[in-house]
Amino acid sequence: MEKDKTPQRNDKVVPLHPNRKKKKTTLFYAVLAAIVVCLCIYQVFKINYSPVKTEIAFQKTVSNTASCEGFVVRDETPIKTDTDGTLVPLVVDGRRVARGDAVAVVFRSEDAAKVYSRIEKLKEDIAYFESLKNKVGSHTSDMEAMDERVYAACESYVRAMAYDKTNQIPNVSRDICEAITSKQLATGTVIDPTEKIAALKAELAELEKNSGGYTTIYAPNPGYYISHVDGYETALSYDNATTASKEDIEKLFAFAPQSAEERKGYMGKLVDGFNWYLYAIIPAESAGSLSVGQQIRVEFPLSNAEPVDAQIAAVHNTGDGKTTVTLRSNLMNSQYAGLRKEQVRLVLNTYTGFQVSNRAIREVDGVKGVYVVSGNLINFKKVDIAFSDANYSLCVTPLDESGNPEKGYVELYDEVIIEGTDLYDGKVLG
Repeated sequence: MEKDKTPQRNDKVVPLHPNRKKKKTTLFYAVLAAIVVCLCIYQVFKINYSPVKTEIAFQKTVSNTASCEGFVVRDETPIKTDTDGTLVPLVVDGRRVARGDAVAVVFRSEDAAKVYSRIEKLKEDIAYFESLKNKVGSHTSDMEAMDERVYAACESYVRAMAYDKTNQIPNVSRDICEAITSKQLATGTVIDPTEKIAALKAELAELEKNSGGYTTIYAPNPGYYISHVDGYETALSYDNATTASKEDIEKLFAFAPQSAEERKGYMGKLVDGFNWYLYAIIPAESAGSLSVGQQIRVEFPLSNAEPVDAQIAAVHNTGDGKTTVTLRSNLMNSQYAGLRKEQVRLVLNTYTGFQVSNRAIREVDGVKGVYVVSGNLINFKKVDIAFSDANYSLCVTPLDESGNPEKGYVELYDEVIIEGTDLYDGKVLG
């Protein structure tokens, strides 16, 4: 019998390879995870998205300043004597003395002067350590103030050394010691000065046996005593202090002081007048708002002298883009007594207001203002600009006839819109 040669159909199902099945499952979960992540990102974006960018209006104070060189003129009378030698002051520079008061002593040799200075220093140290007996056991909780006192004293010492203010070094050194000792006592450190006092007294007794003679210098008239003569005393007559022309003021800064030989025989000087004057030359554009009688602040960045509020006594336009300013002050202490040619910073005008970015300021119907966000509403508020620079403006709130702040102006902590489109008063943020 002949065999059927028709091809037979093979219906057997071949199973998927296990690896292919695993890949499909992995791909499914990966796509699902990606969808979940995208949904989360979208929700976060939706929650945090804002169609506007804002800044908070904080209060800020700024000043217009002019940095320049200053020259100080006082009513100074040098004390001329026939005595020659080493001068040791008896009073602090800038202290008021009466006629006939002993202001200094002069020694023929430098060694004798050193012995005298050491004796005076020992007396001060003994008094200081004896005062510690009353402070032992005292405590305070204001450690921050203690630290600030130490830092300030160290900073004053560094400035005195850096700018060769040698006459201030003894005082600032003592300030450092007192500040550190006070902190030690406040933190419970036990300090027994008895042994130290005994050693100082023994040294004092020995030096007093060998101390030499000296000549005492007395004040010929009342005034503020300054122990040094710098050679600039004749740069400008004090009688012409308020009437000095711009040419006179320009000559001050080119004045050649007297030499050490010419100053020989002068044992300090007395300042008679209460007022002293500071002269400065600043750019004309910085002096536009200055007027006689106005009070401005003067800072001395390279000196230990504290800032002083001085009155403008005269203003002269030099015609070459500069203005000379004459300032008057009647404050006097050891710091101001040492001033002559100094770098100064004149604080010409000070402004305080709410800081607003210039990008936020717009003009609507002829009125300048800003858009602020209140909840989900946008409101338009007016601005009254007191000061402006390239980036920001300081805005103030004007007062009405009753002296109360007017409504509708930008206020402290307002959320001001600096970027946004299609803005208008009363718009609801979606």
